[in-house]
Amino acid sequence: MTSRRTKSRQPNPWPTFALCSLALFLVALDTTILFVAFHGIRTTFTAASTAALSWILNAYTIVFGSLLVPAGRLADLYGRKRVFLIGVALFTLASALCGFAPSALALIGFGILQGIGAALLMPASLALILAAFPREKRSVAVSLWGAVGALAAAVGPSLGAYVVATLGWPWAFFINVPVGLVGLALNARQLEESRSVELGALPDVPGIVLLSLGVGALALGVVKSTGWGWASANFLRDWRPGMLLGGTGVGLLIPSLTAAAVFGLPSQRFVSAAR
Repeated sequence: MTSRRTKSRQPNPWPTFALCSLALFLVALDTTILFVAFHGIRTTFTAASTAALSWILNAYTIVFGSLLVPAGRLADLYGRKRVFLIGVALFTLASALCGFAPSALALIGFGILQGIGAALLMPASLALILAAFPREKRSVAVSLWGAVGALAAAVGPSLGAYVVATLGWPWAFFINVPVGLVGLALNARQLEESRSVELGALPDVPGIVLLSLGVGALALGVVKSTGWGWASANFLRDWRPGMLLGGTGVGLLIPSLTAAAVFGLPSQRFVSAAR
């Protein structure tokens, strides 16, 4: 086993599962509620166009997707509990800031912080769960962890519609704050630290940045395509750099991803052990 823990044994892994799954539930719930809250946000920020407001969703998704793999590597190197707590704290703080956002631009910026926090806590939560369970029960833990995310996605639209209609769109974000604060306090006391004993390189930062910029440029082209036209000079001017940046980022990340596939990163070996 490639993980060491500050304590030699965790008699009952289910409290760890509950705490880590709660954070996953918040992230998955927030994403679905945000779609429901979009109309209220558009009504509040009337000066911003629908295309501009779409970046509230786009920026979060791009940052979250781009940082998932490197965030998992950081958790392996520096401690899964530490990275998980940082992620929960950042996600909770960003949720509060989103609710108080005075402008669409501020909401987009705070959404990026939310995406960073979500990307930090997501892989760390799964790694903590796998480290807490014995090998023969990990497949059950992984299945239940995934089911929690599916449950949040299922109840999110209905719950979001009720919350937004009753309290307003800021509560699509404020709903995360009390749960996040309680979870943060409990996690700090209950979770055990774990990390990989194997040293390895840090994530490929240039590749991640270029890939994020490339995906962002491509998304901008799609969002603006209706107004610009698919064959317009503006669209092509934005689309081509996006392809170049995204392709360069993928090229820089290929060696790291290939090494992970061939030799296996610590977090991947945990998942393999769960099968």
